[in-house]
Amino acid sequence: MHPNCLLAKNNNEIYRIYKKGQYNTSTHERWYLQRTPSYSMNVLSYFKSQKPATENHRQSADEAPRETIDEEVRHEISECIDIDDDDAHSVCSGGCHSADEDIVRGEEVFKKLQIDKETPLFNSSKTPKLHFVVPTSQIDWQFDACMENEKSVQYKINQWCQDHADEYLQTGEGQTLTCSVTSLPKDIMDIEVMRGTKNNVLILPHFIWINDLKSDDVKNTLDELVPVLLDHNLDKETLLKQKSNLSLAREKAFVFICSHTTRDKRCGVTAPYLKKTFEKQLQPHGLYRDNSDFRPDGVNVCFINHVGGHKFAGNVQIYLKNDHTLIWLGRITPKNVPTIAENVLIPEKPTLPLPEKVRCIKKYAAW
Repeated sequence: MHPNCLLAKNNNEIYRIYKKGQYNTSTHERWYLQRTPSYSMNVLSYFKSQKPATENHRQSADEAPRETIDEEVRHEISECIDIDDDDAHSVCSGGCHSADEDIVRGEEVFKKLQIDKETPLFNSSKTPKLHFVVPTSQIDWQFDACMENEKSVQYKINQWCQDHADEYLQTGEGQTLTCSVTSLPKDIMDIEVMRGTKNNVLILPHFIWINDLKSDDVKNTLDELVPVLLDHNLDKETLLKQKSNLSLAREKAFVFICSHTTRDKRCGVTAPYLKKTFEKQLQPHGLYRDNSDFRPDGVNVCFINHVGGHKFAGNVQIYLKNDHTLIWLGRITPKNVPTIAENVLIPEKPTLPLPEKVRCIKKYAAW
């Protein structure tokens, strides 16, 4: 220890501050200068020289070690997207120990949740062949979200997916036909929509909307449309010209965060923190879109019902239009969001900073 620091040690207050790593230049320099002016420069120089080491020690004690993946998994992921996680600091991009109060508050909440951190994440979920997404303007649903109303569009789509799963088992890319409901807005001025018997339906990874689909027409519509989408029998432009009820989604990406509280409270707790943090990261880049912002090429961050694996909360699904890619992540906390946004959502060419968080990933053929 520097000799002059013995004088500081005799002063119980400043020594306690130093030992706890709570030294703050703006506050404690003035405090100490008032009391020991003759030794201030030497002692304060010592404090400043020790501050980084003190902070690093405290940070390393608070953080769990990064998860690891084996080289085979890493290689499989890298076939879908370039991995860029060489710089350990970039994993947090200011989020791990950010001054952002929302991130700090969110991390404190996440620490209180019981999350499975032991089970390997990769291949803990299945990639969809087609993912039908139905707007509901809700953030929570009954236990079986698509089964709330037997007359609803989502009920009919979900039923169709179950009935035709085996038929399309060997067709197209991916593993499942999936229907979900989300917080995307529905047309509350349309009585049929409010009854659930009509709705717009987003089809991913194709970024195509079926507009004004009525529940009575679900079977015929999907019987005709799904083979075209899975087999790529028509290019997208031709299909959109032939089908007047289809339109291209304007977004460059969708981010779906599980918020299904009725299924598992952990998702209800985690989702709002993640959504807010994603939106804050996107705003400075002009990519944030709310429900009244119809500009193209933005990122829509919204809630989705049960996707499986609540024990891996927070669950985040990212669909990228231009790269034809689905990235499904688990165990995401607010401190991870800045680097996900900076590497996956903001640049023209996305890279993956957190391969150890991948539950499944799929790069679909360009269409």
